[in-house]
Amino acid sequence: MPKELSNRQKKILFSIIENFIKEKKPISSSEILRKSNLNVSSATIRNDMQKLQHLDLIFQPHSSAGRIPTDKALRLYFEAIKESFSVKGKNIELPQEYKFYDINIMFDKFSKMLAELTDSIVILELPDSRYIFITRAVVADLTNNFYQITLMTNLGLSITRTVEKFGFPSPKELEKILNEGLVGKTMHEIINLIKTKSIEKEQDIRLMNLYNLVYLLAEEFFRNKFIVNGLARIISLGYFNTKEILFLSKIVEEDKIKVQLLSLKSFDIGIKATIGNEFGMNELKNFIMIETSYCHNANPLGKVVLLTFKYSDYKKIYSILNEYTSRLSKIISKNL
Repeated sequence: MPKELSNRQKKILFSIIENFIKEKKPISSSEILRKSNLNVSSATIRNDMQKLQHLDLIFQPHSSAGRIPTDKALRLYFEAIKESFSVKGKNIELPQEYKFYDINIMFDKFSKMLAELTDSIVILELPDSRYIFITRAVVADLTNNFYQITLMTNLGLSITRTVEKFGFPSPKELEKILNEGLVGKTMHEIINLIKTKSIEKEQDIRLMNLYNLVYLLAEEFFRNKFIVNGLARIISLGYFNTKEILFLSKIVEEDKIKVQLLSLKSFDIGIKATIGNEFGMNELKNFIMIETSYCHNANPLGKVVLLTFKYSDYKKIYSILNEYTSRLSKIISKNL
């Protein structure tokens, strides 16, 4: 918060922000006086608003209009909310519709609920491969020509593929080989191990088939990096133009853009925001991205990102994201 702002000026600024978020229209000095419960004159309010404008915290879209908060003001407002929650340790009552069973289903339900409760696009990054390790491999004799192979992990995520029997030993022997070679290794280790092997130069067809099989199974884990929900909901808000909606669709469809967005902030459990012009992308100048990470014990596993209109209810969104992500982390840590 700028040191040159008095407590009264902070209250006026936050009143402008909260009223604009609620009503989506510029607010005048007379409206501030009426709604802020400040015991001062209208001239004092006008003078304070002039200072706020001089500091690039509010602006006047045209001469006859009231004021609108800038991205700089929204940043101050977000940080004040963040500080308030860290000091007061607020708790909120939220619906608890999900239970721990299949983690893929839980992630999907989690992201859908967040999208519905916050009117956001929710991007949930699937767990970091460094913390996902194999707990068991199962090989089933599916038909005369095919095996069904399943790799199970510590987080409840599983990978199942159907492969031809040709070039592989019996199901029990193959299961034993996979368990002895993979159990206890992280997905990250497995991928790196396979990449360091010169499979093309391998003379033993059985070993070459085994390497290819393990790579195929491990690669499947990395095929889908994100769960995304909420595009239709955010479009229905009606705040965005066609160009912005098209860019949102690209975000949903293209992992490259999601990776770029998620790299804007460091990977930790704190709640952070990127607001408007801070993106450096004209298509996102009317958005805020609020993000945090879910954890397994003390280890951050993946990011949870909310993308929505920058003039939204920050208190509500912060509360929901903080509470739900905390619950998700507790469930993962308790059950796994």
